[in-house]
Amino acid sequence: MDTTGLFILKDKNIVPYEIKEKKVILCGVPGAFTPGCTNRHLPGFVDNLGKLKEKCIEKVIFMAVNDAFVMDEWNKLYGDKQIDAVSDPIAEFTTRMNEKVDWGKQFGVRCNRFAYLIEDGQIVKKFDDPFIEGVMKEL
Repeated sequence: MDTTGLFILKDKNIVPYEIKEKKVILCGVPGAFTPGCTNRHLPGFVDNLGKLKEKCIEKVIFMAVNDAFVMDEWNKLYGDKQIDAVSDPIAEFTTRMNEKVDWGKQFGVRCNRFAYLIEDGQIVKKFDDPFIEGVMKEL
């Protein structure tokens, strides 16, 4: 999978992000610190990391059109160190995935809410319901 445009904060440096695990869930959200993403979407996955591992999910990744510092802090406060929170600062990846949405002058270009199952670098499923309940039901 081409992850060009995605970045992560590692050891205080912003570095390009690559998906290295064989079976992952990639979640896109409109923005870190937004109510639905912070109060429901991310915590749902945090609370179910063990169940996801039982289903052979090696990594959960959350991404948004935010900078890497924001994504890192959001994950520290509301996520889990087992989750990678990655940045798509100029919506390059989001656009390539056809998940871009323009929220106008107040919020700008953002990412749709989505969840994909990726196996060996290939998207094998887009979940109808990107929240944990839908993902668990469809896995």
